[in-house]
Amino acid sequence: IQHELLSRLSVAVSYNRRSFEELTWTDNLAISHSDYTLLFTPDPRGNGEMLPVYNLDRAKLGQVNELDTNSSVNTRIYNGFDVSFNYRLGNGGSIFGGTSTGHVLVGTCEVDEPIQLRGCEESDYDVPLTTQLKLAGSYPMKWDIRLSATLQSTPGTERSIIYQVSRTQIPTLTQASVNVRLNEPGTEYNDRVNQFDLSLSRSFRSGRYVFRPELSLFNVFNANPVLMQNNNYGPALGNVTGTGVLPPRLLRFGLYMDF
Repeated sequence: IQHELLSRLSVAVSYNRRSFEELTWTDNLAISHSDYTLLFTPDPRGNGEMLPVYNLDRAKLGQVNELDTNSSVNTRIYNGFDVSFNYRLGNGGSIFGGTSTGHVLVGTCEVDEPIQLRGCEESDYDVPLTTQLKLAGSYPMKWDIRLSATLQSTPGTERSIIYQVSRTQIPTLTQASVNVRLNEPGTEYNDRVNQFDLSLSRSFRSGRYVFRPELSLFNVFNANPVLMQNNNYGPALGNVTGTGVLPPRLLRFGLYMDF
């Protein structure tokens, strides 16, 4: 639905649903779920609970006969609402933007290993809706200089906390280790990213040539949210990994030429 609310101001609202079914998955035909034995180990977080661990039959170790096929169960569904606006200012300026609120629910309960069934149907959990926002605009100033600005606010990516169970915890384990997810879907996320950018530009014309020098300042407030961190349970849990922080404030000079 789109409508002009005021002179030079239009607003649009939309509902979106995207459903993907019969997703491709890899089935190891040499091994079935019946080849695993259910064992338990204490939850390392000290909450008194026991974690399920599936021990593979020793005779099946190393057997591989993989088939890529379509699942009749696995799905990925997005539901969300978008609100956007466009406003034309006087003197050639404009501002536009909007929000998008929704979430993706993934179901991957047709899996090769039974340990992957833990948290496989996200619709069974309270996965929150997340909202992203974007505002952008430009305005002509004195001496034909144009000022542009962009504000973005995006939710952090979801974290899956993994506990690696080895023969130290279960001496009879046939595999070298088994990874068990500790947290439920939709419970932990990386930092929200808020970034504000500014730009100044001016166009010059010489015959059929157009030159536009530009001065841009990215991440004006030098925000430093964590984008990636260690998700393996242990002493390093939560440590920033790689380039896992938003790049710092950056000043850039540029030149655009049209000929």
